[in-house]
This record gives sequence, structure tokens and C-alpha cells, in this order.
Amino acid sequence: MLITKPVESFPNLQVRVMQLLSEQANSSASSAQFDLDLDRPNLVQDGVVTAANNAIEFLNLVSASVPDGDVYLFGGVLRDLALYGKKGFTSDIDLVVEGDWSDLVNYIEHLGARKNKFGGYRLIVGDWPVDIWNARDTWAIKQAHVAYTGIASLLDTTVLNWDAVLMNWRTGTFVAHPDYLEMLQKRTLHIVLEQNPNPLGMAVRVFRHLCMKDARRISAAAANYLARCTHTYTFDQLRQSELKSYGRSNIELAHYQTFKNFAEIDITDVRKRWEVATELVARQRGLWIHDLIAV
Repeated sequence: MLITKPVESFPNLQVRVMQLLSEQANSSASSAQFDLDLDRPNLVQDGVVTAANNAIEFLNLVSASVPDGDVYLFGGVLRDLALYGKKGFTSDIDLVVEGDWSDLVNYIEHLGARKNKFGGYRLIVGDWPVDIWNARDTWAIKQAHVAYTGIASLLDTTVLNWDAVLMNWRTGTFVAHPDYLEMLQKRTLHIVLEQNPNPLGMAVRVFRHLCMKDARRISAAAANYLARCTHTYTFDQLRQSELKSYGRSNIELAHYQTFKNFAEIDITDVRKRWEVATELVARQRGLWIHDLIAV
């Protein structure tokens, strides 16, 4: 069980980012110290281009390719490091480029990279998958769910509030909502934007956050979202999707049934409706959601 506490400040998060990336850079340098082929060609692993030895090298390359723009780390890597530290990093690295990225696109396409179905490019950097996007081409903006008025618009494109954070690679500064760190420290999960290209997969992810006790509190928006998910997907559909994606199942029937009850109870007050929903599960199944609070 991970015991690293959520970060208390953005400078601390920057330290975690650089520790993770520097550790990878040192590892790749050590493993290649006897390699005298200085013009080592880029490799292709399972059809995905390997563009650099490590993430720092690649981020610097990307930055040099967009001299009039900015490059940001976005979402999962920052979320994992903020919540758990480097031992908890399990996601891909998402990068977004603000500005003209035509030179970068020419370079990575020359390497053999191809666009994925959502408009980004995937590469292997060291041992890590990296997805790189133009800020204006991210899914929610392309689908007109969010209007693009600047890089901060991406904060409104994530499904979960925990993913709504960016780090400018050149400056080390962060872009996030004012309550971002507070929500992390309290483990409060909130739904920012329900629309996403993989609705079943996202429903699975949110249920897992609750069942694995990543989240200790949920917003009313998150509670209503999960309630609607129980009308869209059966418990078995969620479990089968979870097994396919993660190889094991952590979603519990008690949580699923609680949100199903929550959807069906006609009480306006969210806290009262939550209390009744959990009490029903306790009576029906002898189960109790001890540590989850709807706020």
C-alpha cells in the first residue's frame, strides 16, 4: 500500500516530476555508457516509434521544435505523482503543445510516427509510452464540448478533477484550478466533463477509484454521474470491462448498488439521499460503505 502523502504545494510537485524524470535519465545513461554509436537510429517497438533515450531528452527536443510555443505535461503523470509520488506512477505521459507544432510533427512523422484515431501521436520514450497532442486538437475541444481560449481551457476537458493540471516544461510553472491541491489532499473526486471517447472505460475507472479507496469524498456531480452509470451499465458489464483492461477486478457490488439506490431515491438533499442509499445496501446485503462521503 502506498503511503506517500499528496503534495502540499506545486513546487513540491515539480520536485517529484524532476525526480522521476531524472531517475529515468540516469538509468538510460548508465545502461548506454558503453554504447559508442552516437548516431543510434530510432527504434520501432510494436509499431510505436522510440524517439529518445529518456523523457528529459525528448521534452527538450519537443521544446526546441516549438520555439514560439510551450510544451506542457498534462493529466495522469502529474496526478499520480501528486497523489502517490514516483512509486505510484502507472500512467502514460501526456504532452500538449501550445503553438505552431508543424516542425515537431514533421520530425516525428519522419521517424515513422502516425496519428492515433484521436489526433495525437504515440511514441516510446525510454520505456514509457508518450502521447503528444496539439492543445487545440484534444478530444473535448475538437468535439466542441469545450471552447479553446488558451491553455487553461484544457482544465475543463478532463473527466476527473484530479487530472485537471498542467506543468509548463520550460518554466516549471503549473496551470490548475485554485482548489486543485486541496481536493487532492482531501481525496475529493469531482466530475469535470462527463463526455469522453470511452464512456464504459471511464465509468470503470471512477468506480475503481472508490473501491480501491483512492477517493475518500465525492462531489454531488460525481455521485450523480455514477448513479447514471448504473442505469447505463450492469454490474457485470463493468466487471468484465475492468478485467479486460486491468487483469483483475476491484469494483464491489456494494458500491454499485449504493449508486443504483442513490439514482432511485427521490430526496433533494444529496447527503440525506446518500445516507438512505447506503442504509438500504446495509440492510439488503449486510454491507456498508464506511469511508466514502458524498459532499
